Amino acid sequence: MKGMAAIDRRPRTGRVDFRERARALVRTSRKFRAHDTPSGRERKSHLRQGDGVEPRARAVRVKPDSDNELLEELRKSLTWMKALEGPKADRIPRQASIADSDIKEPRRIPRKRPETAILRRRAGAVLALSLLIAAAAGWVLFQKGAVQKSPFDNAQPRWKDESATHFTFAAAGDFGGPGNNDSLGLLGRARTAGMSFFLALGDLGYTTDASGWCTQMKRLLPEIVIVAGDDGSNADGNMSQYVASCPYPLSSPMVAGNGTPGYGYEYYFDYPREKPLARFILLSAGLSGVDYNYSRKSPHTEWVEDTVASARDAGIPWVIAGVHKECITVGNDGHCPMGQDIFDELVEAHVDLILVGHDHVYERSKQLRVSSSCESVNSTNPFEPSCVAANGTQGVYPKGEGTIVVVQGVGGRSFDNGAIDGSDRELGYFDAVMGANANTQGRLSGFGSVFYQVTADSIAAKTDFCPPDSTGTEGRCTSNPSEVFADRFAISTATGLEPMSYTRASGLVSAASPVSSAASLPQDPNQNGFDQQGILLPRAERPPLRLWTGR
Repeated sequence: MKGMAAIDRRPRTGRVDFRERARALVRTSRKFRAHDTPSGRERKSHLRQGDGVEPRARAVRVKPDSDNELLEELRKSLTWMKALEGPKADRIPRQASIADSDIKEPRRIPRKRPETAILRRRAGAVLALSLLIAAAAGWVLFQKGAVQKSPFDNAQPRWKDESATHFTFAAAGDFGGPGNNDSLGLLGRARTAGMSFFLALGDLGYTTDASGWCTQMKRLLPEIVIVAGDDGSNADGNMSQYVASCPYPLSSPMVAGNGTPGYGYEYYFDYPREKPLARFILLSAGLSGVDYNYSRKSPHTEWVEDTVASARDAGIPWVIAGVHKECITVGNDGHCPMGQDIFDELVEAHVDLILVGHDHVYERSKQLRVSSSCESVNSTNPFEPSCVAANGTQGVYPKGEGTIVVVQGVGGRSFDNGAIDGSDRELGYFDAVMGANANTQGRLSGFGSVFYQVTADSIAAKTDFCPPDSTGTEGRCTSNPSEVFADRFAISTATGLEPMSYTRASGLVSAASPVSSAASLPQDPNQNGFDQQGILLPRAERPPLRLWTGR
């Protein structure tokens, strides 16, 4: 329309009230029709003389200026209505004005497209749901073991494989110093396996930094129970520092020996505290820095006898002794450094297990006993077959028939050689041997500990060994388990026992037929010693008994 300002034809927001605009148009039209004659202009009327009737009014003519003003006002109203009906405003706020008018458009508020906002909300919800599902799946897999846990990750909750009817523990001696990866790895694996506590059998790191050694070991497995060794961790060395840095960690009461400081030297405890399944007796026999006399009838030996007897009287099923130094061995240190009297006393008292270190080898003995025909299991005399109650070539021993000795000084320090060629007369007392130079399986030797599971009726044991420098950054053993020496055995009250597994041991060894080398031993194709579960069969279903002998 001519004379009108340019109109913004883009979409506008808001709702147009057409009724109100129509009413405004009607009012404007009425105003146009009812407009009066402006002042200064008068209509002329001619009255005839004598007429009594008022003459008829002439048509009113509006000035051209007034017509233009009304027309212009009408045009402005129409223009405003069309502006309100125009296109919606875009996302950029702006103001538009009408030419020759002081009327301005209202400020346009930008609005987001509802479709974009909905899509964004949906994408966020899908992403959050995906993350939640992934986290839940990862937690389930982690708990079930599909994601293997790191034994060095001490942030994970500490769990124990124990209940009202069983418990577990690990044992080893002769550890590497602070930072030794082999020692840290065996503690990490014991933690992962859920051991209730760890029995450290002396030679605790060969270091004067007792605090550093205890701190790094307890970070992995807090329940470390210690006994003095011969590396300086004794009365003349810094054993008191080890006792302070690795204090007694269990809830079971600890009872000190006669005239001793107790924990770390000579003491006993029952485990678990309620309804104990085993009594542990820890001794400092044969240590150069600890002047304890363990000869027959000495106060310390009498204390040991009374402690074993009181456990039997209390109905505790098992008695386990722990000493740093050994007696019988085919390792480097012979001639019973523990002391022959205290060793024979433990065997005569039918202690079920004697756990020792000192020699850096692994050895498992046959079940030993003293009798009228065997008054002493003497380390200096020739092998005496009558001292053997049962050989453990099949990995199972009857409870109460004698004592089994386990030498396990393979905590990470180094290896000693083991004489399995028949040059050591004590070889006849052993079923399994592992040293630096050879072992009775012809496999790789390894550092580690022995895991024990204790119930009222049985003690089951298996080794957890890893070759030197084969512990990964997360504590796991990187070697193939089938290539590493592995042993397992059990002591049980059950009758009619049959092999729980073939233990890859040297078989039935006598003084007349010593084992000449590990490679000469035949291997049963069905055996897998470390991994096969125990099997106890009735006598009617027994397989033929097979023994392996050296050639």
